[in-house]
Parts: sequence; structure tokens; C-alpha cells
Amino acid sequence: MNAHRVVTRRLCVQRCLAHAIRLLLVSAAAPAAMAQTSTLPASSSTAAAPPSSSNKQAVTLSEVMVTANRRREPEREVPMHVDTVQATTLQQLGAKNLNDYVSYQPGVFFASAGGTGEGELVMRGVSTGNQTSPTVSLYIDDVPVGGSTVYAASATFLFDPALLDLDHIEFLYGPQGTLYGAGSMGGLVKYVTVKPDLSGVSGSVGGDISNTNRGGMSYSEHASINLPLVKDKAAVRVSVVDQHVTGVYQAVGETPAGGADRTHTKGARVQLEVDPIDKLTLNVTAMAQKITADGLSMGDFNLQGQPISGGPYNRALNHREPFTQTLQLYSFHAGYDFDWATLDWISAYQNFVNHSVQDYPDSFLGLLNLLGPEFGLTQPMSSLYVDSQYTVHKTSQELRLTSRKGETLDWLLGLWANREDVWEQYTLQGDNLPPPGATVLIQQNVNARFEEYAGYGDLTWHINPTLDLTVGARASGNTQHLANMEEGPFAGSPGGFREHVKDQDITKMITLTWRPTDKDSYYMRASTGYRPGGLQAPIQSTLLGPNPNATSTFGSDNLESYELGYKGSYLDRHLNVGIDGYDIEWHHMQLYTFTLGNAIIQNAGDARIKGLEMQGSYSDGSWEFGASGAYTDAFTNNGAPQLGIQPDAPLPYSAKWAGTLSGKYKFMLAGTDAYIGAVVRASSHRNAGFDGDISDPNFKLPGFMFLDFNLGVNLRNGTNIDFYVRNALNRQVPIGTLNDEAVNFLATVGGPMLVQMSTPRTVGVAFNVPF
Repeated sequence: MNAHRVVTRRLCVQRCLAHAIRLLLVSAAAPAAMAQTSTLPASSSTAAAPPSSSNKQAVTLSEVMVTANRRREPEREVPMHVDTVQATTLQQLGAKNLNDYVSYQPGVFFASAGGTGEGELVMRGVSTGNQTSPTVSLYIDDVPVGGSTVYAASATFLFDPALLDLDHIEFLYGPQGTLYGAGSMGGLVKYVTVKPDLSGVSGSVGGDISNTNRGGMSYSEHASINLPLVKDKAAVRVSVVDQHVTGVYQAVGETPAGGADRTHTKGARVQLEVDPIDKLTLNVTAMAQKITADGLSMGDFNLQGQPISGGPYNRALNHREPFTQTLQLYSFHAGYDFDWATLDWISAYQNFVNHSVQDYPDSFLGLLNLLGPEFGLTQPMSSLYVDSQYTVHKTSQELRLTSRKGETLDWLLGLWANREDVWEQYTLQGDNLPPPGATVLIQQNVNARFEEYAGYGDLTWHINPTLDLTVGARASGNTQHLANMEEGPFAGSPGGFREHVKDQDITKMITLTWRPTDKDSYYMRASTGYRPGGLQAPIQSTLLGPNPNATSTFGSDNLESYELGYKGSYLDRHLNVGIDGYDIEWHHMQLYTFTLGNAIIQNAGDARIKGLEMQGSYSDGSWEFGASGAYTDAFTNNGAPQLGIQPDAPLPYSAKWAGTLSGKYKFMLAGTDAYIGAVVRASSHRNAGFDGDISDPNFKLPGFMFLDFNLGVNLRNGTNIDFYVRNALNRQVPIGTLNDEAVNFLATVGGPMLVQMSTPRTVGVAFNVPF
């Protein structure tokens, strides 16, 4: 069958300029608006805090080098909003997982699906809550990590890297479809690792010890060593990490346990670089990481926002909920310099496995015990839970030819191919009452293949020394296959089926950049992005009867983004600022509908997102200050009445205001460099769903503000010792909900809403010893 094809709208220069002029008028008031972000009262904030400005080097616009445009270039010259956070900064602040990393980026949110490794990223408000597939791509260097489609549960399980030989993280805001392809509608997050050093032996060892209220001790150790094999010709770099994070949630009920969400992460990375001749570089990388969690980082709440199991960190469980995530990634990168251009070949293979168990609440268990005899079940159950495993085998190939920077023209051309094979093993079952034994309600085995191919490129015309025009496009196609075998008394499509579909899309970009001086850069940018459509089970029935809205395919959704921005330096580069405004039009949103027993995907409604973003830093002598803020107005245009979603409804997980402030003072302590700093991260309230959604109810997340402190010393041998306090005021507020439409649907019939709370006050010390 052919998937519903979404017609790609034309993107013309006139429309780009019209939107740019309108955004320019709005952004004229931006400095005053952003100043308000930094003074939000605690009662109206939600947050994420940035590192102190000296650590958060991205705001030093004149110095930071990034690879956002697939070229290594200063951030101040990239005509879009790009931000970076250094790995050393995250270490100094006690950040331990992806939720911590993004908490320092206003306009970025980690929508948790249970804890470390479970959830999805949201940038610029491009989210429908429970999503079919990602709207933010995640890369390690030049390799995309994780699944791309709904069959891989790619909007539920996201690779969550420890700080394993990481140099910095780049955040690319807005659609990145031209250079990075499907799934980067809201933006892209790129982990940039430390490369082998061919010149000499080096390395480091370090660790972290902390204590968290309600939880206890956490600790981690890491080490790396760089060994030249042939001086200036070959070197190998080896890194390892072992991290134990305490649990703060309490399991109550049939399976009581304290610290039910404790997590253990371990990983290793090996990189070999060989430069056999001056113009050729070969890099081979192998890495592995495993996350093991005892349970979900979630508490039971009602839809009115009140805890219902004895406390905000309590969860009533009949069955324990272990989770494991394993990634094995192997990549090869060859680069050759032809003088007039550089050729890059990147080949990668990864095996990404997520295994989870999720307990269903008593309200649904009681309903099934009541209905069981109607479906031939003669024995009641003491528990009901899902045991699932998603295995993704992904192979990607990329060839890219990038010209040298010329006086008149620069260009880039690339070819991309990707194949993902997914195996899903899903079981809905319950333990019998009385034991022993279990009853299987649904047994499902799914095999899916997603093959993608694309050609892309961009061309920059240097109209004069201060004015550049860049145009780019990417033509993509994909082929999908889906095979399903499903059995059990509650199976939606008993007996199984096979389906296939083909689709294609084109993404485009045009950017005009003006640099009147070496300290000022203005840009206008228009770009598009999309997510592929796909296949789904032709649902024959639910517990309540036939489902007339179910179809075997759903179409792609796409968006158009218009952005106007400025980056500049003042006061002899002591003051650096960046500001941008954007307008996004999102068409044919992919939405889940959950009926009692099965979920389907529909294309329903359009949305619009308007926003402003600001970053700034100031340094003078011993003092350094930083600030960043984001205003996001994300709402539906026409809604989806068939789902209960009204026009002008706020999109989930987008706060109107979010911001960070940081300050740092450097001084000498007994002849040693030392510093003391503070960070405030804040945001206004968020919605976790849509008001009126008949299958996925809204949970209102309050605004909040967090205060962090850190101080440290840098000893003469290069050893760093850093003390930190996260959430110093011990604010305990809801910051997210379980990203699972099945469980959220149960809340509408009396079940609990699963809510993630802020991590209580954590006090710790981190150290790193180089050699």
C-alpha cells in the first residue's frame, strides 16, 4: 500500500523575507522581554539552569568552533542558533544523564518515559506529547544513534550517554533536514568526542561522589589514556566509565522497595586514528554502553496534581519494573584532502537494545478481571504488566565532498543511505491468583525494516565580503516493510499480517547572512523539515468493538521555519550576545489515538510555533556572568476535534518562558586558582498533553526555579576538584509525566498518572587528575 503523501510546500525567497521582516519587528523588543525571563518569580518558573559562563563556552561567540554545518567553523559565523556545553562544565555541575545535560538549555526539554534512557527530546516546542517518532535527532560525532521510526519505539527509548570521553555537546536549534535528514524537525543534539592525539602519551582518571536527599550515595569513576603507536602517524585512545546513581522513589504495595529507580551505567570507548600520509586520515571507533535501572523514576498522581500513593515519590507496584539499555556502536571515518575539497566517508553499524517491564495499575487490573470471563479467561490475576524488548540493527553510509572556503563560492555535496531492522517482542500478561503461573493476554512479534536514501547539498555565494547567500536541498526516499504475528484473547489483529510502503520528500533551506564588521553578524533563514509516515497494524477490534478510524498507513508530517537572528561582540569582546526570532508552521501532525486495547496513529491538524531566544555573556577580570532565555508560543491551528483537541490549544512540553542566569568569581586560594559560582534555572508552567484529549489527558506541570552552587580549585599539576550543590533549596515539584499513551489513557478511567519529580537536593564532589 502507498502511504498518504504530504505535498511539500514551495519555499520562496519572498515568503522568507516577509516573515523575516515581521520577526524583526517583534525581536526589536526582545532584549527587554528576555530581561524579564531572568527575573521570573519562583512561583511562575520551570527550569533548566546553565553552567557558569566561563564553562558554558558557547556564549563566547568569537571563540567556539562547531560542526553544525558539517564544516568546522566559529560559532559566531554559523547563521542559526547553535549552543554548546563543555563536558568539563557538566562534570563540575554534577550532571549525570541526558535530563541533566539539557536542563541548562532554555527551549530544550527531555520528556521522560520513565528514567535514564527512556524518553524523547523536544526543541522549540515541536512536540505532540506522546510522539510517533523523534522530532530531534541525536548524533555521536557524524553518526546518528538510535531508531528512526515508531516500530523501534524511537520516541520512547533514547540513547542516554554517560560522560564517556566527551569533549562537548552541540545544540542545533530549528529544522536541520537539509544536512541531517528526517527526524530533525525541532533541532539536533550532537555529542562531540575527544579525538586521539598523535603527538604524545596523555590520560586522566577521575570520579564523583554525591549524596541525594531521600536517596543516598551515588558514585562514578572514569579513566582515559592516549597512546601514540607511531609518532605523528597513529594513536589509540581508550576510555571507560562506571556510574552508580541512587534511587529516590519508593515502591509500595505488593513489591515494596526503597530506591526503586537506582541506576547503573557502564561503558567503554576505543578510538584508533591512523594518518598514513599528510592528506589522509583514518579513524576506527568502537564503543559500548549499558544502562541498568531497577525501576521507573515516577510517582503516582491524580489528574488534579495530587500524589495518591502516600507521597510524591511513591509508586504502587504489583510487579517490579527493571529496565536495560545496551548500545554497541562501530564506525569508520576516512577523510582525504584534495586541496580544492575534502572527501569524507562515514560508515557505521549499531546494535541498540531496550528491554523494559511496566506494571499496570490496579484500576485496569480490576477491569480486566471483570471482563476476563467474556474472553475465555477463567482465572483472576494478581498483577498485569507489559514485558517488551526492542532490538534495532542500524547500518548507515555517508559520502560527503566539501569545498575549501573560496572568495566567491563554497559548496557541499553528499549521499546518504540507512537501513534499520527492528525486532519487537511484546507481551501483555498477568500473574495468576493464586500463584503459580501467568496468563498471556497479548503476544506480539514484529519485524520492521526502514531503508532510507538521500542526496543533499548546499551552495554559498559570497556576494561581497560582507554578504553571503546559501541555498540547500535534500531529496530523500524510503521503503518500509512491516510483518506482525499477534495472538491472545485481546489481540487487535490476530494471526498477523505483512505490509510495505514507499515514500519520498524534499527539504529545503535558504539563508542570507550579513557581516558588516568582524564583530556583528545578521542572518535570515528559511528551512523545512519532516518525519516519515509509516505502517501500522490494521486493527480489527478493540475491547469495545471495531475501530472505524484505523488504517494501515499514516502520512508524513512536515514544517516550515522562518528565522531572523543576530550575533555580536561589544566592549572589546568582553560582552557577547546572540538573539533570534522564529516562526514555525507545522502541517499534518502525527497523533496517537488510544482506544481500550489498542493504539492507532492519525494525521490530524496543524500547529504554529513562534518564539524568541537570547544568549549573552560578560567577563571582566575575575567576574563572569551568563544569561540565556527562550520564549515559546506553541499552539494548534485547527485542532483535532475527533480527538477532543481544540483550536489554539497549547502544544505539550513547551513553556512560554524559560531562562538561566549564572555568575562566577575567580580568585587565588593559597597560591592556587579557585572559583565560586551560582546558577539559577527557571521556567513557566508546561502542559504534558492537550486539554480535552479523549485518549491522552493533560497533566499541568507547574513552573519552578532551581538554584545551584559550585566551587572548585585547579591545582598546579592540572588536577581539578569541584564541589557542587544541585537544587540547593530542595524544591520538589513535578517536571514531567510518563511518555506513554496507554498508561495516560488509563488515567481517564481512574488509574494514576505517572509523574517525574525534580531530583531532591544533591551535594557532591567531582575530581579529575590528568597525566
